[in-house]
Amino acid sequence: MKNTSFEGIISDIYISDSSVSFELDGKYKIKCNYYEEYNTKLKLGDKVIVYGDIYIPSNNSNFNLFNYNDYLKSKNIYYIVSVSSYKKVSDNRNVFYFLKNNIISLINNNCSYKYLYAFILGDNRYINDDISSNYQELGISHLFSISGMHVGILSSVLLWLMKKIKLNEEIRSFITCIFIIFFMFLVNLCPSVLRSGIFFVLITINNIYYFHIKSINLLLLTVSIIIFMNPFIIYNNGFLFSSIITGSLIGFSSIINRKNSYIGKLFMTSFISFIFSFPLSIYSYYQINILSVFYNLIFVPLVSIVIFPFSLISLFIPFLGGFLNILINFMEILANFFSMINTNVIFMKPSFYILVFYYIFIVFMFKFRNKFLYIIFIIIILIHYNYNFIFPSNYMIMIDVGQGDSMLLHSGNFNILVDTGGNTYNSGSISKNTLIPLFKSLGIRKIDHLFLSHGDYDHLGESYHLVNNFKVSNVYFNEGELNDNEDKLINLLKNKNINYFISYDGDFYKIGDYSLYSLGTNLNDENDSSMILYGMISNYSFLLMGDASIKSEDILLNKYNISNIDILKVGHHGSKTSSSFRFINKINPKYSLISVGKDNKFKHPNKEVLDNLNVSTVYRTDIEGSIMILFYKDKFRVKTNKA
Repeated sequence: MKNTSFEGIISDIYISDSSVSFELDGKYKIKCNYYEEYNTKLKLGDKVIVYGDIYIPSNNSNFNLFNYNDYLKSKNIYYIVSVSSYKKVSDNRNVFYFLKNNIISLINNNCSYKYLYAFILGDNRYINDDISSNYQELGISHLFSISGMHVGILSSVLLWLMKKIKLNEEIRSFITCIFIIFFMFLVNLCPSVLRSGIFFVLITINNIYYFHIKSINLLLLTVSIIIFMNPFIIYNNGFLFSSIITGSLIGFSSIINRKNSYIGKLFMTSFISFIFSFPLSIYSYYQINILSVFYNLIFVPLVSIVIFPFSLISLFIPFLGGFLNILINFMEILANFFSMINTNVIFMKPSFYILVFYYIFIVFMFKFRNKFLYIIFIIIILIHYNYNFIFPSNYMIMIDVGQGDSMLLHSGNFNILVDTGGNTYNSGSISKNTLIPLFKSLGIRKIDHLFLSHGDYDHLGESYHLVNNFKVSNVYFNEGELNDNEDKLINLLKNKNINYFISYDGDFYKIGDYSLYSLGTNLNDENDSSMILYGMISNYSFLLMGDASIKSEDILLNKYNISNIDILKVGHHGSKTSSSFRFINKINPKYSLISVGKDNKFKHPNKEVLDNLNVSTVYRTDIEGSIMILFYKDKFRVKTNKA
């Protein structure tokens, strides 16, 4: 909906370097993004009117990846407003928001404010992205999102203090429950805190009034209440991890209690948590850190016994923030050191049914504790890890990278990437947020061959981040004069000792079941000189045109007898400078794939080009999302990830 207005109360606000985003509670809850210069000091509880375009957030447009729409639904948000302007109607009049604004003010005056936001308000958005990535790589990121551990520490401290002043048990419990409920709202009903908070209240009621309900049943009741309140909460990983790990620790507490020492109990707690989080970790993040059990032995005591309690103290005694900062710097240095030891293991994303199977098997394994079950579990994991090798398949995926190009070709255990995408106006990294997670979800641990059709940024821009953060064995450039982008990449490849080659006209590559021919035109213009790849697999032909122009197409027709192509990667995103009627009529493609950004400023694809492509079935990334073609011996199948 264009140029609409919406009035509401600010319930959450986040200010970054390039934008401010806030959530408004009104007729319905919406997320607002404002990208202009931000001067107004908005506060929680302020009533504002925003003006702009409101739209429904799209689902993920690439296979297997994070679904932002589902995530927002888990927060009861169904609309996003791209704000063009806003106006404050009135200041906050809510006592609760008044208290929270004052806590935020105290946090902002502390030099360790980034972690105070995380530990006190459950907001880890201010922690540096690289540091957050290190925590996630080590399998300890749960320590920096408020969870049951933090609720447990807060409630234990409060109960201890009230016991010291001789309050009776019922009053202590009542006051603590009120505090925990207040804390739940303070952190915007963060799913993991919502779970632990409700669970704490139910356990307290159970203990005070001697209902003798088992803890596991109280946990099931807690989960049921939360799902009843918001069914979409099941899309929130914080809620899922919190519920599953808590259930596993309750269900198998006898194993933990057999250990006499604190370290022994901590190790067994970490081990059970690791095993039960394993299926969900590979389902959501496609990897695990095999040393995360040991990292938790180091970081759990450091955070829970030292840093988290000290964060609470420094909130009210700000000059201690400097010492807290020293502790945090030590923790970050430690995390950075361990992250350089690559012990992450990549697993193909399991189907939902395999995920359920994993959990059923793990419960049986811990329940019966039979050595034979442990051996079977290890065999299952090894099969999963080597799935691509044991069950080879052939496919290609046109990855949705917005206004750019990237095509993945997979055969057995070999992986080819043609271009990486790279939008200069994209605030996020395509490689970090799309390419690498996609590869991992498919069980891909390296790119054997990276072909770069030419040096334009929208085709090779993400290669810098890719080769720095993922294993790439060989890189191929188109023939002709190299531009600045390519020179910069070659310097990086030299530093990392990665092989690179110039792919000349007529060069042949046999990679898995793929037969690839490089068809270069070596003209003066960057687009005209695009590397064109003609390929065959399972008796099917395909042609990847890069940004090749009509000039290149004419040379191709005069030089080679190419016709009846099964799959065409349309040149230059469907621009009118490519895909002439003569060329399309000659090669006669059955399927045409166009990589193009949604609502792009170039107005690609061109209507005339689409008319020329009427002889084929056309798929576009701006409409269908990523496009997968699976090859079999006697047929191939097209599968889309509808955008």
